[in-house]
Amino acid sequence: MPLLNSYREVKLENGERVNQIKNLTQKEWMIVCERLGLHVVAASGKGSHCAVYKSSTCSPTDVSCCVVTIPCKVFPNFQRDLVKKIIFYGINSDLYTEEDFWNAVR
Repeated sequence: MPLLNSYREVKLENGERVNQIKNLTQKEWMIVCERLGLHVVAASGKGSHCAVYKSSTCSPTDVSCCVVTIPCKVFPNFQRDLVKKIIFYGINSDLYTEEDFWNAVR
């Protein structure tokens, strides 16, 4: 598959499954990301978002290492973007596929 320029270009083969995960909590999203081999940094300080990085060797100050941030309250209308951002990184890095993502959700 050719590299994508934006997560908006991701065409979900199983897009209907997004509705099945609309109630995942931030903690559950963190577990999914960890199952995919991503490095999750829990929220600290005043913020309630957690950051998901490409690996544990990435510096939190390097914005290019951040795959996605997950808010404390994940609203259903934000789910599709979250899914696409995580899959976008997997496709472009050749580390995992959409199917791998859905397997990590379980």
